[in-house]
Amino acid sequence: MKKIFLLSGIIAVSAIAFNAAAQSRTSYFVRNSTQNHEFNAAFAPDQGYMGFPLLGGIDLTLGSNLGVSNFLYPLSNGKTGLFLNNEVSAEEFLSGIRNSNALGVNFRYKILDAGWYTWKDSFWTLSFDVRADVDLSLPGELFRFAKLGMSSDPTSYSIRNLGVTGQVFGQVSLGYSQGLDKWVKGLRIGGKVKFLASMMDVQANISRLDLNLSSQSWSAKSYASGHILGGGLTPLYDENGHVENFAFDPSGLGVAGYGAAFDLGISYTLSEGTPLDGLRFSLSVTDLGFISYNRNNATLLAADGNEFMFDGVEDIGPDTDFNDVFNAMKDDLLSMVSFSEQSVTENQIRMMTATLYAGVDYSFLKDKMNVGLLYSARFGRLRTENELTFAWNYAPTRGFDIALSYSLLKTHSTIGWLITAFPKRGLGIFFGSDFTPVNYSALKLEGLPISIPVPKKELILDVHFGVTVSFGGTNSRYASAWGEE
Repeated sequence: MKKIFLLSGIIAVSAIAFNAAAQSRTSYFVRNSTQNHEFNAAFAPDQGYMGFPLLGGIDLTLGSNLGVSNFLYPLSNGKTGLFLNNEVSAEEFLSGIRNSNALGVNFRYKILDAGWYTWKDSFWTLSFDVRADVDLSLPGELFRFAKLGMSSDPTSYSIRNLGVTGQVFGQVSLGYSQGLDKWVKGLRIGGKVKFLASMMDVQANISRLDLNLSSQSWSAKSYASGHILGGGLTPLYDENGHVENFAFDPSGLGVAGYGAAFDLGISYTLSEGTPLDGLRFSLSVTDLGFISYNRNNATLLAADGNEFMFDGVEDIGPDTDFNDVFNAMKDDLLSMVSFSEQSVTENQIRMMTATLYAGVDYSFLKDKMNVGLLYSARFGRLRTENELTFAWNYAPTRGFDIALSYSLLKTHSTIGWLITAFPKRGLGIFFGSDFTPVNYSALKLEGLPISIPVPKKELILDVHFGVTVSFGGTNSRYASAWGEE
């Protein structure tokens, strides 16, 4: 919902800084993981645990089909320049831009995390998390506008499906997983209930923004909607009642909405004395729920064919100094969308972003090694993201697991890894990443004597880390692999 014209620059900086999925998909098939019940509420580790205070779990993920090579290019002087530089041709830049481009950031911090057994196959979990999610949908036409400007007199652009959404909330979740071997051998079910408290929820969807550029004037006609739920962010209006900027006031932050969500999961492991014993099927859905906001904490915005005129821009073309144009127009760019405030007559309800997981894995070597295939679909507000993950896991000793994964279909193909040390009793740790870059290029920045190696295609930071304390309570189903029954 910030300046539309500057958005491409912001994305370029984001791609340079880092690209970061809450929870590691690599951990999904790790039988002794303390994290995979976040994907499937039926899953349970070998023993009870408690997250180490302040270090129970940190997940940071940012994924995009845009990378540093889309925005930074080597120049003739040996330095690195932005795609707006005149040495970078429009054909070269736009050849790497898709019609639909995505950028998503997910962050989760576990303040409290614990799991324990009450009976042999009954497992409980309790956690208190802080989560933040940001998603952007960036049409290729936006980047054509940023690079080409007014390539002819006049020039027209139609930017469609430009969107941004962000949410910050806390959750307290209580989960229960139960083995049902007494009725169906190998069957396990689980569920979680989550109590949600949201600080802020913002969204802007620009379904269509028509721009007409000439040497005499720029005109814009927009169709868009948006909302601000919660305090701290206040729109500022021009004399026509259109949003021209936003003011941020930290003192206005606080709990703005409450809600609930549910996780449901099921798994079935074959154990019939056949060569297929150890084959496990799993299915789950997470974050089925909503958050409700009082109408007094809500601001609704809309633009239904609103028109905006900007005069005084002359001789815009490929050789124009875009910095001068940015400075001249920065106070008017948001006005191009012409958001107007709408009346709020009722409380606002926003659905959570649900995710579906379906997996199959096969365990062998007495449950010490397994391979698996996981499909996931995340039903976001701006798009649905599909991902397929192949995984291999090995536990050479009890309490120590090594996992490797390969994921594709989402925005890129990635190689992931995870190391988990989770003894029967005592201090444990897990750390890993779902993305490991293999191709690098040298980034030369002004003022630095050396080049910085950066991933060539997708520059992604993906980090998963946590420290746990184990306190026993072994799951009898897996204890047989270690001769503890």
